[in-house]
Amino acid sequence: MACQKLDRSAAEDLISEMDNFLFDCDGVLWNGRGAIPGSVDTIAHLKRLGKKVYYITNNSSSSREDYQKKCLKYGFDAEVVDIVCTAYVGALYLHNNNFKGKVYVVGNPAMGKELDKFNIRHIGIGPDEMVNDDDNMNNSSRVEEWLKTQLDPEVNCVFVGFDAHINYIKILKAASYLQRENCLFLGTNEDGHYPTQDSDIVIPGTGTMVEAVSLPSRKKPLIIGKPETTMFDTLSQANNLDPARSMMVGDRMNTDIYMAKRCNLKSLLVLTGVCTEQDLPLNGVQPKSFEAGEELPDFYADKLGIFGEFIAGL
Repeated sequence: MACQKLDRSAAEDLISEMDNFLFDCDGVLWNGRGAIPGSVDTIAHLKRLGKKVYYITNNSSSSREDYQKKCLKYGFDAEVVDIVCTAYVGALYLHNNNFKGKVYVVGNPAMGKELDKFNIRHIGIGPDEMVNDDDNMNNSSRVEEWLKTQLDPEVNCVFVGFDAHINYIKILKAASYLQRENCLFLGTNEDGHYPTQDSDIVIPGTGTMVEAVSLPSRKKPLIIGKPETTMFDTLSQANNLDPARSMMVGDRMNTDIYMAKRCNLKSLLVLTGVCTEQDLPLNGVQPKSFEAGEELPDFYADKLGIFGEFIAGL
């Protein structure tokens, strides 16, 4: 069934039928310029109406505490327990599975912070350059140096998230660790790029880094973030959420909306991030950009603020 453009009647029905609202952040609540107009008011209206609001993001570059600070900075009321990010869920996954050993992290300090909370040992965060590398070395010399790479004998998990310092030696180490028997491979998400507005610049996402490790290792990761169900499962278990009375709001069909469908949640797509109206198969027309596996939302709106306008007087 074709997705429906959100109108006042549908918005009012959602308020009657839903108790819990889950929001992606980048491209939904804010963008590179700050809070998207109307999004702060929408969250405030939902809370005034007694709805529970949660922030659920694939971004691995911030801890839950970092994300709370960002929410408050932009005017969104948020507690740490309301936030689910992939760095936290990845660390929680290892903790819940009684992980023993050490993690090689292709990632960032936020991932380290979340691992530290569970006393999980880790290495790899930050720049890592090959010793004795210079522009005058030929390929044979480089191969000789690569073969001398020292690996930590205690590493039995590779955890890949966003890493601004990713390079050849990090990929080499991660792929080499994954050749060990029973070495876990976790990825925070497979997002191809970050949402940008009015720019010709493409910012590669974490998915490019996960694939860079997966390809040479010939191993497939367990993905923590959307569209996998782990994020909602974690939130649901902690807060006893009823999927039938929960709604996911996002800007990507292949992650946010797909997760909603897999978890049996209602879904709203907003067109302020990755997806545009041209990506939706409206009026019986299948757009060229529509990918197999992408799930249609129940509703879509130009921006989240429209939902807020519809429910402001309730």
